[in-house]
Amino acid sequence: MKVSVITMHNYPNYGSVLQALATQEKLGEYADEVEIIDYSGGDSTVGRNMIKYMSIGFGANPVKAFVKLPVRLRQRTVYDGFARRYLNLTARRYTTDKDFTEFAIESDIYCTGSDQVWNPFFDENMPFFLNFIPAGKRKFAYAVSFGNYMEERLSPVQADRVKKYVDQYENISVREERGLKILQEQLGYTDAVQLVDPTLAVTPEFWRNLAPKSRIDRDYILLYKLGKEKPFESFAKGLSGRTSLPVVRFCSQSFGQLADRGCRKILLPPVLDFISLIDNAKYIVTDSFHGAALAMLLNTEPIVYREEYDGDRISGFLRLVGHEYRYIKDCDDFGVIDRPTDFDHVNVVLARERERVASFLGKVFGHAV
Repeated sequence: MKVSVITMHNYPNYGSVLQALATQEKLGEYADEVEIIDYSGGDSTVGRNMIKYMSIGFGANPVKAFVKLPVRLRQRTVYDGFARRYLNLTARRYTTDKDFTEFAIESDIYCTGSDQVWNPFFDENMPFFLNFIPAGKRKFAYAVSFGNYMEERLSPVQADRVKKYVDQYENISVREERGLKILQEQLGYTDAVQLVDPTLAVTPEFWRNLAPKSRIDRDYILLYKLGKEKPFESFAKGLSGRTSLPVVRFCSQSFGQLADRGCRKILLPPVLDFISLIDNAKYIVTDSFHGAALAMLLNTEPIVYREEYDGDRISGFLRLVGHEYRYIKDCDDFGVIDRPTDFDHVNVVLARERERVASFLGKVFGHAV
């Protein structure tokens, strides 16, 4: 059996590419061949649409666009290199709707993979609803997310736009509880289930077997920040002062992150270094879903801070594993280090969730579980 998967593997984010690999790994337990559709259109691109993106940037703010160009090129090297080595990509890269008119319909089943593929903010996301695959072909969705969309519900226009495609899915699983509500209350899809992100559906050993040896020979605090919250950096430095641990800053988006003084900086390392840096840290201070999730899986203490609503992605996951208090609301809350994570409990919960993933995929592929 062959399964073709469309997912956000081309988005410039470590968690996105790692979930694509985990999706490929999990589906490979059930299918003879797993193919990742090399889609880099819309907001998921770090590929050839980068030129268009940068052209727009130069027109709006040439200085800013010029400054960002080197990091965009570095991102392309890091993420594309990982994809070429680890993902079974289609021979052709698809960017526009017109490209998909020539897509070969040859797989036994088609899958929308995980990450924020159904985020309404991504205006050009319709291929993530498999709109290029004819009705009647087998389709399922694996741990999809509506992302950090600020509203609890889709607009009527958005709901009308996607409902006919959602109705064509045989099985749907979502990553967040909010996704279940949207499907049930707005799209009339009542049989969906909630599953953990694919990066958690594989074991810690899977990641450790791939990750390189740690480049740091002592305990440290890992700072991995995607947003712009300034108090975040102050908290990491305060935590360092209280624990006597150095701060290692994982810089993934901008050379500007290197300006932060008083900590070691690592700029856009190879993708699997993300695993190694989390696994070998004493704490990770982050606003990233995958940063927090992988920390829990690898039994590293996560401390999460965000000022903006994240679509219940991180807080919902922390509720699942029974550790909501790892999400701090006050950057003076250093008492969090006196409330350690019960990793025995976390490991039991995640083992149970992996069984639920197996049950769902067994149903999709017709395997007895």
